[in-house]
Amino acid sequence: MTNQLIDGSDHLGLERRDYRNLALTVAVMSMLFFAFIDGSVTTRLLTALVGGLIAGVVFVVVTVIINAYKPDHW
Repeated sequence: MTNQLIDGSDHLGLERRDYRNLALTVAVMSMLFFAFIDGSVTTRLLTALVGGLIAGVVFVVVTVIINAYKPDHW
C-alpha cells in the first residue's frame, strides 16, 4: 500500500487530502447525529455510527465521480 501512495493517489483516485476530508466528514456527521438524536445512549451511538458510515460512503462516491469528470485545468 505504501508504494501506491508514493505518487499521492490510490486505485480509487483519492489523494491524501481526500482521506483527511473523509475522516473530518465522518467525525463531524457522527457528532451531529449523536448530539441531535433523542433516545438512549445506545440508540444515539448506533445512529451516529450508521450515519457517519453513510456520510463517508457518500463522500467517497461523490469524490470519485468528481475526480473522474472534472476538467483537466482543476
